[in-house]
Amino acid sequence: MIFSCHGTPSYRAEESYARQRTSLEKEELSYAGYDTSLSHDERIVNSYLEYLKIKEFDRTRNDFPPARPITKHLAEIQNTDVYRVLKRLPKGGNLHLHHNHVVSKSILWDIVQELNLFDHLYIQPQTWRLDLKLNPPNGFIRTTDNSTYYTKARILKNSVFTSLINETLLNRPTDSELRWKAMSPLFGRMGSRLINHANVSVRYMEAMLQAAVEENVQYLETKASSYRKLYVLDPSPDYFSHGGKRYIDNEDGEIELQLVDQVVEKFTKKNPSFIGYKRVINSGRRYTKFFQSDLERAYRLFKKYPHLVAGYDLVGEEDRGYSLLFFMKDFAKLQDNGTTIPFFFHTAETNWPDDLITSIRSDDPFSAMQNVYEAVILGAKRVGHGIGFLHHPYLMKQLKKRQIAVEANPVSNKMLGYVPDQRHHPAITYLRMGIPVVLGADDPGTFGYDNFTVDWYEAFMGWGINLADLRQLANNSLAFSSLDDTKKRLALTKWKILWQEYIRDMKSEACAMNVIEDPLIESIYPSEVTHVQETTIRVFGRRFQRAVCNVVICSFGSAQSIGTYVYNSLITCPLPNLNSSPTALRDEQFKFSISFDGGKSFISTSMNLTYHKTPIQNGIPPQAFG
Repeated sequence: MIFSCHGTPSYRAEESYARQRTSLEKEELSYAGYDTSLSHDERIVNSYLEYLKIKEFDRTRNDFPPARPITKHLAEIQNTDVYRVLKRLPKGGNLHLHHNHVVSKSILWDIVQELNLFDHLYIQPQTWRLDLKLNPPNGFIRTTDNSTYYTKARILKNSVFTSLINETLLNRPTDSELRWKAMSPLFGRMGSRLINHANVSVRYMEAMLQAAVEENVQYLETKASSYRKLYVLDPSPDYFSHGGKRYIDNEDGEIELQLVDQVVEKFTKKNPSFIGYKRVINSGRRYTKFFQSDLERAYRLFKKYPHLVAGYDLVGEEDRGYSLLFFMKDFAKLQDNGTTIPFFFHTAETNWPDDLITSIRSDDPFSAMQNVYEAVILGAKRVGHGIGFLHHPYLMKQLKKRQIAVEANPVSNKMLGYVPDQRHHPAITYLRMGIPVVLGADDPGTFGYDNFTVDWYEAFMGWGINLADLRQLANNSLAFSSLDDTKKRLALTKWKILWQEYIRDMKSEACAMNVIEDPLIESIYPSEVTHVQETTIRVFGRRFQRAVCNVVICSFGSAQSIGTYVYNSLITCPLPNLNSSPTALRDEQFKFSISFDGGKSFISTSMNLTYHKTPIQNGIPPQAFG
């Protein structure tokens, strides 16, 4: 008999270790604080997703997309079974979006064309900025005057980040400052100058909602500034100096909001599964002159349009912008006036530590990482990105305690160099800790990847999450939305119907899968036990996909139990009551076999489970280590 270094028989150490591991796994699941249980049909779908994941991993392990630049694998990702299945998943809400950078630039181009505005589409060649004008200033030329050069393809190529990531950026994957310098000009190329045209604005909003439904997203919140921005083109001489632009909105931008409200109302009537939309009013964190007036405007709009306006945010490159602390007097003034508004601050979108000052503001020598304190103090409802909270364990506990959700944006974080490898994204740590996490897409249209499902793919493949986690992310997106409690309940009811439909359809697909390869059984653990109750046997091997839709039966001699597919390489079996011989005084061996078809046939193995009848002192199993 083999003994451990403490004199305990090795089989006792093995069994004790297995029990401790099972206990730790259960405790870890409960630590997250959300329901990880799955119904019978959900277990089948979960197994199917895990099978598709491992198949995708086996194909890409030497060039794993979540660990590589998105530009290298975008088309490949969108052609995978994992992506296809995730696209159909009802995602709830997309809560982190910048309004003018959501819709595909190709669709925006088509909108301008369909509205017969091409004769008024001008470009500034040096910057590739597009604008709609009747009489452009010097430096702009009409795109139709040189249509062979200013083609849709060429303009789009110069308007999205995926097309502009060069070898320098690829060789410096964590240089967020360099990436912001390359990306920032894109915000002005195919952005507000086009979208603020009244007719384009309406069509753009319609396209945004339609794209959401096509990706099975039921709710949206976008961030945008609100001011006198909406215009029409008017040939009257009165507007000649403005390029023919006649601004039709008021100073608070209410007409644009009212148009959005009308579009959403009309869309939800045609699409009853769609839940709704809200707007977060934002200011740029690079500017201070109008901050107080912006904040007051956001409050006015929040009070006047509570069904539409969610709250307030500060946006822009956090490392080089003003800190939250810089504006604390303004926030305090708002509170002193007895006014409150929900905050959804971009917070700790940085990969620099606390003590390195990246700010270029001489009047605000502050680290972006320090914004974590003000976000918590000011009572933010959600924080955008939240990458830096990983370096503040106590504040992570506060996020959990105060139920402040983190808006994680996997693809954006990769493209801007904050988390170039999804396997290291802090959001999975937050999720496992019980901090509420929601997924967002940030600027998918301007980044050039267009589709929110890409974020879900990156998270699913790179974070180690399963169907229960995907379900929780979708639930969180509604539970931590800015909807009121009544609408949240209605939203979750709508979403649950879609979820059940998804599970039904995916179960049918999973059970129609044609499995050719035979399972390969490698080992069982523990292989020696001293008692049966609450003991789980792990079956290791490969190619377990036959278990996705079939009942697994684990057999130990003549005793049997139902196994559970965990991964394509792991099945767990609760140890049944062994049919031990009452006359046997010492050890007994039970032949292990396994069925992947509900007991119709069994795969024999050379493995035995040894049952040691040696009594345990005081009914307590020995500890393996100590």
